Amino acid sequence: VADMSTRRSGAGVGVLSGLLYATGGHDGPLVRKSVEVYDPGTNTWKQVADMNMCRRNAGVCAVNGLLYVVGGDDGSCNLASVEYYNPITDKWTLLPTSMST
Repeated sequence: VADMSTRRSGAGVGVLSGLLYATGGHDGPLVRKSVEVYDPGTNTWKQVADMNMCRRNAGVCAVNGLLYVVGGDDGSCNLASVEYYNPITDKWTLLPTSMST
């Protein structure tokens, strides 16, 4: 498997349409909002749109053609927010309501 362009630990990972998405994560104290997608057919990673929030250790799932990222933390506090990625528009949308804590 090819190397990612950005070093990260604690990334949220999910599969959508046969592609592997690595969302957020951290490199030391730096928490990321960047996202990379791996195409196993070409063995390549590419950057896609950044999430709205920096987050690491988030849950990720694919539902109805969208990639959802749930919770995690931003390096200083736990997050109750949810955002989703639309690969057709290459945009992230933050849901208007948060999870209850």
